[in-house]
Amino acid sequence: MKPVFAKILEGAAITTFATKDVQRPFFSTEFHFHSACQMTYIVESEGKRIIGDNVSNFASDELTFVGPDLPHVWHNNNINCPGSAIAETKTSRSLALYIEPKLMIKLLGHFFQTHKIEAFFSASKRGLLFRGATKEQLKVKLKKIVQLDYGFEKTILLLEIIELMLSTDEFDYLSSAGYTHNYSPIDNSKIDSIFKFVFNNYTGEIQLDQVAQLSNMSKHSFCRYFKSRTQKTFVQFVNEVRISESCRLIAENKHQITHIAYACGFNSLSNFNKIFKSIKGVTPSQYKSQIR
Repeated sequence: MKPVFAKILEGAAITTFATKDVQRPFFSTEFHFHSACQMTYIVESEGKRIIGDNVSNFASDELTFVGPDLPHVWHNNNINCPGSAIAETKTSRSLALYIEPKLMIKLLGHFFQTHKIEAFFSASKRGLLFRGATKEQLKVKLKKIVQLDYGFEKTILLLEIIELMLSTDEFDYLSSAGYTHNYSPIDNSKIDSIFKFVFNNYTGEIQLDQVAQLSNMSKHSFCRYFKSRTQKTFVQFVNEVRISESCRLIAENKHQITHIAYACGFNSLSNFNKIFKSIKGVTPSQYKSQIR
């Protein structure tokens, strides 16, 4: 989907950083990007997320940091998640911290050299997934900073969060090193509707004709448009969504791999094995052994 440019902090009382506690039945934002960096902790929810060119499942207790102008979205609903926490509780909650990197660098530059934080903000343009002890410490600080009114204590917590991110290597990059996006702030509805259509229908057969019609394009025009925006073919994107879901089901260890292959929309076990290995680097059986 094509992301819409979002002005997160414009008009806010504090324009350098802001916090938000989001609680709603399900996440419903469009694929978007903004000049602010965004730390997101998933308190309660599950579904699919896209950060740059990375397509993955997300679940409760995930903590990510999205750099400036990196397109992203978290998608779920209470329709396509039968039996999930979403369907049972009909609640999604996340905590977010937004930082305007240019303003932050300018302010901190009055006190010390900012080369290290500049490098970090630049690296975060690939999107970061925190883990280990660092994630646990960031969770505690994020939960606290969201509850505070703006003032010294909230600002000190912000600096502690930044310092913690600068001093750790307990994170994984999400988007590929060479990823760049060609999105503009206008006409975002076309690809946005495509992504959501795939998320809701990947378990069955998806016809290219049908998807192209959603964008009011011919098949050829749609394929060219999609690849120019996402740097991958539409078939590749659909396969990544399906493999992402299959990984989640394998981790649950409730079904045989054959059942998972057909449940995720593949028409044969051999095709599933081939595509799984091309994306994950190992066969489904090897993946199952690794995570166990």
